Amino acid sequence: MKKIVVLIFAVSIAVIACKTPPENPNSAPVIDVAIPELFSPDPDVPNDKMSVAITISHPVPIKDWTIEVQPVRRQAGQAAQRQGGQAAQRPEGEQRERPEGEQRRRRAAFFEQSGKKDPPKTWQWDGKGTSGEMVQSATDYTFSLSVNDIFDNSGTYEGIISVDVLVRREGDVLRIIVPSIVFPPNSADFRLLDEEDMRSNRRVLGLIARALTRFDDYAITVEGHANPTTPPGTPERAAEEISDKPLSEQRADAVVAYLAENGHVQRQRLTVAGMGSARPVADYDDDDENWKNRRVEFILRK
Repeated sequence: MKKIVVLIFAVSIAVIACKTPPENPNSAPVIDVAIPELFSPDPDVPNDKMSVAITISHPVPIKDWTIEVQPVRRQAGQAAQRQGGQAAQRPEGEQRERPEGEQRRRRAAFFEQSGKKDPPKTWQWDGKGTSGEMVQSATDYTFSLSVNDIFDNSGTYEGIISVDVLVRREGDVLRIIVPSIVFPPNSADFRLLDEEDMRSNRRVLGLIARALTRFDDYAITVEGHANPTTPPGTPERAAEEISDKPLSEQRADAVVAYLAENGHVQRQRLTVAGMGSARPVADYDDDDENWKNRRVEFILRK
């Protein structure tokens, strides 16, 4: 019996001795991600999630991973850049003045999640940011997955999550809020946009038209909204709220004209309203959030 135990022990030691530690592949992990073509969360349905399939191919173990989701902030002429500028831009070339010595901070991720070892093979997301805020309607978000192996070789995948039109119920009223329609600076004329910007608009306006046709017994008010550039409660803001109204109304009217001509939405169902910068949803000087002020809203009433 002692001989058998000794033999088993010796064999175990030999097996352990034969195991060699993994070698550094000096290569990045290969990441494959399958994102649904369109993410259609229902704000009125709890725990309504999308599923993203993730596959990692690599010869050594993965140490950790991070997922970041960030809105794509579009503006005319820079459709691929993550900057503000949709339904009613600041005067052309105007930027918020920063106090002397102030540095632009790194923009926080809308959503971030990290973990150890391999990422989940199926990642699920309910469309809410780290703060609990819901994604914006008809807006693209970048999906970034970074993984590191045990030797700190890194791989990154970047893709796009395209959000469908979100219809929010507010009592007897339905509301659609869209901050992703691109307009030329200080203009409502879609013809001044380049092809990339207009291609984005055609996709967004097509989604809106499809949503509106589901509610064909509703009348629709289309509101244009602008981003203010001056502090609230000042004479400058009061003047700005007045001066912004004509352009915001022209932009709402351009949306109505497009939907009536190209989106199969009956013109008599659509009413235009220019709200200017009187109803911002974010602080005018919050560079991370004020892009949401530049928006078009669709209010549906029976």
